[in-house]
Amino acid sequence: MGAGIWGTGTGLGDANIAVAARTIQLALNAAVKNRAILGHPVILDLMARDQALGQLMGELGVSIGLTDMGTGKLTAVAEATEATPTNFSVTNSSTVTPLRRAYARDVTDFGVSVQGSLLRGELGPDVVAMLTLDAVGCWFNDIVDRIVALFTSATYSMGTSGTALSWGALQDGVISMLDRGNQSMGLGFLSAKAAQDLANDGLSLGGAVQFDPATRQFQAQLGKGAYLGTHWGVDWYLNSELDASGGDTYGGIVTPGAILMKHQRVALPSNADQVFATPFLTCETRRPGGGVNRYEYVSHNALAAQEQARMAALIWKTS
Repeated sequence: MGAGIWGTGTGLGDANIAVAARTIQLALNAAVKNRAILGHPVILDLMARDQALGQLMGELGVSIGLTDMGTGKLTAVAEATEATPTNFSVTNSSTVTPLRRAYARDVTDFGVSVQGSLLRGELGPDVVAMLTLDAVGCWFNDIVDRIVALFTSATYSMGTSGTALSWGALQDGVISMLDRGNQSMGLGFLSAKAAQDLANDGLSLGGAVQFDPATRQFQAQLGKGAYLGTHWGVDWYLNSELDASGGDTYGGIVTPGAILMKHQRVALPSNADQVFATPFLTCETRRPGGGVNRYEYVSHNALAAQEQARMAALIWKTS
């Protein structure tokens, strides 16, 4: 099906060459690593904070203010003397302005008629189920891509430019994050090259370090997909969206509160042909002509770093 799913007559011909019975099933692709973190506590926290902000009312964006609590110290004050009050302080961390982001697929009438019965396995029993799977994947791929894009401008970093990633660099970086007050479970992003560097480093260290439970767990997880293991309170995942700069690749660690995300729920009007709608994403079908339906996935959202101290970049030599 070189011309794509149901978009053209060429695609139809490819799918129905009379050489054998044929079905359409879901192909393996690197983006499946993004979906591996969709239910992670850090991502769920990000979406929960997003929804807790509520709908925008009379403004195009939202700003988050940060305030410190419990950071002062009691001091000695003489009897019959009032303590001098200290005001709470609030700083604006970041502001986001949701914008329209979209992706579309074309599906022909004849394609649905001829090929609808070919859908099998993870694709679901009909075109709407297939489009829902496609839409959610496209939406979350975009979210992950913009999360990891923040790492190249992160204030804090681990690892060394031009150097392979090591266990020592990770350990030192996580301790620095803990020293800044981070306590929640983190989500870590690594490329295949970084994971290979860590595996090789663990094998080369020898002795007690090589057989440390954390190192052993990392090696044992290689048969479990994108998840690489949990070390120093961070869940590590393989990811293919990571950005490069100056010969280095930038991964990172994100903890709850590190990132500000805001989705604006935009309801489709009554005259729109709605396929499905969620708080984060809608799908509308349009009829541009020629017996083709255009399915458009739309999300209005924005994303930015909220508190740099809650995240850190990971730097390693790309090759």
